[in-house]
Amino acid sequence: MNWKKLLVWLVVWSLAGTAARSSLAAGSSPRPNILFIFTDDQRGDTIHALGNPEIHTPNLDQLVERGFHFNNAYCMGSMHGAVCLPSRTMLVTGRSLWRIPVTPRAQTNAPPGVPLLPKLLNKAGYVTFHCGKAGNACAYGNAAFSINIPTEGRTANSAAEHAEETIKFLKGHDGAKPFFIYLAPPVPHDPRLAPAEFTKLYDPAKLTLSKNFMPQHPFDNGELHVRDEELAPHPRTPGAMRRHLADYYASISDMDHQVGRVLAAVQERGLAGNTIIIFSSDQGLAVGGRHGLMGKQNLYEHVKPPLIFAGPGIRHGQSDALVYLYDLFPTICDLARATTPAVIEGKSLVPLIRGQQTRGRETLFGAYRDCQRMIRDERWKLIKYKAGGVKNVQLFDLKNDPDEVVNLAAEPKHAGELSRLEKLLGQARKEFGDPVDFENHRPTPAVNPPGNLKQPQAKP
Repeated sequence: MNWKKLLVWLVVWSLAGTAARSSLAAGSSPRPNILFIFTDDQRGDTIHALGNPEIHTPNLDQLVERGFHFNNAYCMGSMHGAVCLPSRTMLVTGRSLWRIPVTPRAQTNAPPGVPLLPKLLNKAGYVTFHCGKAGNACAYGNAAFSINIPTEGRTANSAAEHAEETIKFLKGHDGAKPFFIYLAPPVPHDPRLAPAEFTKLYDPAKLTLSKNFMPQHPFDNGELHVRDEELAPHPRTPGAMRRHLADYYASISDMDHQVGRVLAAVQERGLAGNTIIIFSSDQGLAVGGRHGLMGKQNLYEHVKPPLIFAGPGIRHGQSDALVYLYDLFPTICDLARATTPAVIEGKSLVPLIRGQQTRGRETLFGAYRDCQRMIRDERWKLIKYKAGGVKNVQLFDLKNDPDEVVNLAAEPKHAGELSRLEKLLGQARKEFGDPVDFENHRPTPAVNPPGNLKQPQAKP
């Protein structure tokens, strides 16, 4: 997309959105179209407009600048190394980690009695369209879409191919019904490949490593040698980490360009005035050596993805509320004016987006396998580990240490905060049905997830 075309659709979309805002908020307009873009392994700080001066994301920047974004959106976690699988299953079922149905990965028949987001939207009169990866996705959820285009593998053209399928759908859409598009390109997941026009944007030598870069993690977290961590040599070196970061950024810039093409197609069909855009990812990851790590098999803040809303009825702003990705289920239902089933555990974000609420949850819980547990509130965060027969505890003051560099767990003056958070963690484990007796359990050895998780290694 050239800059003139980009400017045209931005102006048209802005004017159309302003005209539609009051009627949509009042529920008097037709049901909105919803374009939901859900990337793969994209960290929340990989958008220029969200504070990263080194990455090129002009289309996502415009969504941020005219929309509403959440700074603390989390995937609750995973029971195995393929974090994207439970993340996507929580999203489409609206349930928390240990309450999602456990089925064979390729099963396309939905478990009995489990409400699925696409089925509810089909019933509400939507044409539902999914295009995204087949592996480590919720197969039975994707099969419930009116149109389901599953894809395999990753190439330098994956982002473009997924955009093409979506544009093809938009060009053929007759407008008789609103649409819900779930576009899930398998990028920037490794192998991080992108066309040359995007790789040349990044000179690894000029990229900045994070403040929490470490050559190695300070202790065994239970997953130091899972497949994601073996994509780069140990110990981590600045040169190797900058090379990985350059490839990561190039994949995201390519994806951003393809997002622009899809948005332009919406505008060209005259649908911008009644189309809400939601942009997020299944989880972030540590690529670049944050805490000496590369993957998403941990509970540090870099596992947060972006979460952006834009379009009619969406005000400009941001929120620090603590939210889960599975909150998107009732949020999308609210935006579509569809009834959310009572069994759904997520909480609609619409009141926060519209300014009817300013705060969300008091605390947020996270878990990874049987070796890591986390609880945080607006300021403090506790992570507990059990690996190799050793217990480790980390306490971070996120207000003064957002990069989680200084562990305060052993500081006597913070003993009260540590005790308070440990109590809250116990309550959260009980609330969410944590099946692991974490304090007394002996974790099982880490293993690489099977089958479709084995991808070629990224360049060293």
